[in-house]
Amino acid sequence: MDLPRPAVPAGNEVPYLSTELETGLGPIRVRLVGVAAGRGAPAYAWLGPDETAPPATLPLVLGHRGPWRLHVDLGRAPDVLTLVGDTDDCRRTAALFAGRLRAGGIGVATVGDVLGGQAPQGCRSLPGLPAASAPDVDPPAPYVVFTPGLAGAELAGARRLATDTGGRCVPVVIGPVPAGRWSVQVSPVDGGSTRAGTAD
Repeated sequence: MDLPRPAVPAGNEVPYLSTELETGLGPIRVRLVGVAAGRGAPAYAWLGPDETAPPATLPLVLGHRGPWRLHVDLGRAPDVLTLVGDTDDCRRTAALFAGRLRAGGIGVATVGDVLGGQAPQGCRSLPGLPAASAPDVDPPAPYVVFTPGLAGAELAGARRLATDTGGRCVPVVIGPVPAGRWSVQVSPVDGGSTRAGTAD
């Protein structure tokens, strides 16, 4: 293998990752800052070609760098995952991620036409962001909901959803939105190089 396995935080360190990845649609820049506490599974892992992913509530491979795949558990996101950039580029990347989630058996929902007709088979369509289940109601199976850019009270509600559901429902907010603590900057990525998997 050309590149050594990128570093990951040890022990109780707060995860911080900034790296560039290839997705098949083009380059992306991924930034993961912080992690939801008390949910067990690792927030992310770099996997070689034949390595099995660790247990995860909402597993997703964001992309690869050399031989290494970046596998994340969206269930460990502190609130939302933002896809930042041109709306059409974000839609294509979001549709790619939604397809990977569905292929892995994870439920996917979309708010309105957020994916511009590119939603994979089996996605549920919602009129708006769901509410967390009442404490006495069995929670739904884990799923990811893709939504267009939000502001104000709607954005605050989206940020609470992952916490209120214990990481079982995590919103992915796409389009020209401010980057969240977990974010994907969709191409074009500037010409500066980023060290693989920096964990500063």
